[in-house]
Amino acid sequence: MEHSFNIDIAAEYGIECAILLKHLYFWIKKNEANDENFFDGRYWTYNSVKAFSVLFPYMTERKVRYTLEKMEEQGLIVVGNYNKSQYDRTKWYALTDLAYSILQKGNFHLTKTANGKDANGKPIPDINTYINTDNILDSKESNCQTEVRRCLDAWNELEEYGIKAVSKVSNTSQRYQRLVARIKEYGIEDVLKAIEKIKGSSFLQGKSNSRRAWVVTFDWFVLPNNFPKVLDGNYDDHPDNQKSDVEQGNQKWKPASKLAADEWQ
Repeated sequence: MEHSFNIDIAAEYGIECAILLKHLYFWIKKNEANDENFFDGRYWTYNSVKAFSVLFPYMTERKVRYTLEKMEEQGLIVVGNYNKSQYDRTKWYALTDLAYSILQKGNFHLTKTANGKDANGKPIPDINTYINTDNILDSKESNCQTEVRRCLDAWNELEEYGIKAVSKVSNTSQRYQRLVARIKEYGIEDVLKAIEKIKGSSFLQGKSNSRRAWVVTFDWFVLPNNFPKVLDGNYDDHPDNQKSDVEQGNQKWKPASKLAADEWQ
């Protein structure tokens, strides 16, 4: 995929800003054309820093984060959070009047979108924001990719708990298909909720003194028989485990249900 930017915007605000501003404009205009993601008088789009760095591989996550913060400080974008799930930290972005006035001066050649043209009569690009930048996806599949990326970002936050991160997931892989199946079956909010529950499970983190030195993996988590048990809290820490090691002497993990314990017999 070829990336382009307006040289006047780049000269005044920097190349990275020009690239991200044009990209946000594309998606916001698409949402406006489809009358989607309208909150508090603005049309919004959303993405994670990690996903931006995947889409623009010549920008590091640090560079993306710095550029977005700078764009907010310069009054080009506003940042919000309109995620349905409280566990979803993906940021939302809208353009300010200043940004629109700057962009309208630029000469953008936009490709065809699913449902037509923007307010100026120009076609809007149907770009896949996530994962695979070589394919143009329809709106439904693009939403699926977005939800997959949200789940992966949430999972990778577990790395600080000693759980192995997932660096890349191909949309043809079995783990991808299983994750998509869980999202379709339970909804994105419950998948994010289940991932969050792992933070409160010593057993899944491999920190209990149970018979097995085992740590949850992404591939285990997305299996159809395992996922609902995590979601239902079968591996949540027992209240007794909140005592200190000194108080307990030899702390042992206690499952929240007999079902969780039976699985590891």
